[in-house]
Amino acid sequence: MVTYTYGGCIEQSYRVNWKIKDVLGPVDFDLDRPWLPAALSGGSGIFCLSPEEKRKLTQVEMGAYAHLFGFVETFIAPLMADLALDSQGENGEAFEALTNFASEEVKHIHLFREVCRRVDVRLGFPLKLVSGQIEVAHAFLSKNKGAVLLLTSAIEWFTQHHYLSSMSHSDELDPLTREIFRCHWMEEAQHARLDHLEALRLFKDMTAIERQEAVEDLIWLLVAVDGLLEQQAVLDVTNLSRHLGRVFTEEERKEILVGLLKAKRHCFIESGVTHPNFLELFLSVTTSAQQARVQGAVTLLLQKSPFH
Repeated sequence: MVTYTYGGCIEQSYRVNWKIKDVLGPVDFDLDRPWLPAALSGGSGIFCLSPEEKRKLTQVEMGAYAHLFGFVETFIAPLMADLALDSQGENGEAFEALTNFASEEVKHIHLFREVCRRVDVRLGFPLKLVSGQIEVAHAFLSKNKGAVLLLTSAIEWFTQHHYLSSMSHSDELDPLTREIFRCHWMEEAQHARLDHLEALRLFKDMTAIERQEAVEDLIWLLVAVDGLLEQQAVLDVTNLSRHLGRVFTEEERKEILVGLLKAKRHCFIESGVTHPNFLELFLSVTTSAQQARVQGAVTLLLQKSPFH
C-alpha cells in the first residue's frame, strides 16, 4: 500500500521545480529524428507509410499530443485550486501542496502551448487541432468531483508511464522531446500522489449514492475524452497529408485513422486506467460491481470503430 504525504509532495515539488525557458531554451526540434516514440504516435501499426513517413508522423503527433495535454490540464488547474480552498484553515500542508499543484498545471498549459507553436514553426504550417478547450473544462468540472479526481489520477499516472517506458532511455528520440517530457514527468510525479490523497479524502465522506454518481460520471468523462481523441485523429490524417505532401487513398486514410485512434486511446485512456497505482486507488474507493461497470465501459471504448 502506498503512503504519500502532503508535506513530502510539496518538499519534492520545490526540489525539482523548473522554468519553461530552461526546458525549451534555444534548442529546436530535429526534423531528422522522431519526436514521439512509435507506440505513442501510432506508426507501429500503420503499414501504408514508409519509415521516413512514420518519422514525420511522430512530428505531427507531437503537436497533437502537446495540445491534448494542454486541453486536459485546463480543467485540472481549477480543480486543484478548488480543492486547496477546501483545505484552507484545516490542513496547511495540503493547502500549500494543492495551491502549488494548481500553479504548476498553469505552467504546463503554457509549456505545451509553446511546444505547439514551435511544432507549427518547425513544420512550416499550423496543425489543425481540436477546439473548445474552455467549454470542455466547464463540462468536466460540472461532474462529480470524485469522478474528475479519478480521471485526473489516471492522467497523471500515464504521464509517468509514457516517459519511463519509452522516452527516458531512447537515443533515437529528439533530445528536446526527451527534455520536455522529463521535466513534465518530474512535476507530475507529485501531482499523481496528491490526486491519490485527495481522492481518498473525498470518497471517505461520500454516501453510497454519491459514490455511484462518481462512477457514472467517470464513465461519462472517459467517453468525452474518447470523443476528443476521435476528433483529433481525424484532423491528424489531414495534418499528416500536408506534412508528407501527398493525398492518401481511401484505404490508406482508413488505415492511418485506425492506427492513430488506437494509439491515442492507449496514450490517454488505457495506459492510465490500467496503471497499477491508479488501480490501487480506484479499487479502494469502489465496489466490485462498480469496478466491473467501468471496466466494461472502457473495453467498449477501446474496441469502438472510428467509422461508427
